[in-house]
Amino acid sequence: MSSTLQKKIRVTPEQWKPLETEAAKSQTTANRLIVQLAFEALERREWPQTEADIQLLRSSMFAAQVLSRDMIAAGREKEVAEISLSISEVAPQLPYPAPTSER
Repeated sequence: MSSTLQKKIRVTPEQWKPLETEAAKSQTTANRLIVQLAFEALERREWPQTEADIQLLRSSMFAAQVLSRDMIAAGREKEVAEISLSISEVAPQLPYPAPTSER
């Protein structure tokens, strides 16, 4: 077994009780549950995280839309479809639905 560190955290009784309840359901300790949840949260952190990231994403998406519309207008729909397929294979889907435009 690997060595462990002993660290102290401060929680209120109201915070600790649900942790103990959930830990008991999964047959683990509240301390281990906290560590597992912390690692899961760290692994799920997603981009964009800052306003600059969001602005970069928006401008990139705008540029991609302009380019794809120009390609479609030039009769290159097949290429747009191929590019979209390649992107979907590399980039993960967003965890939330894309906004719909109302026109």
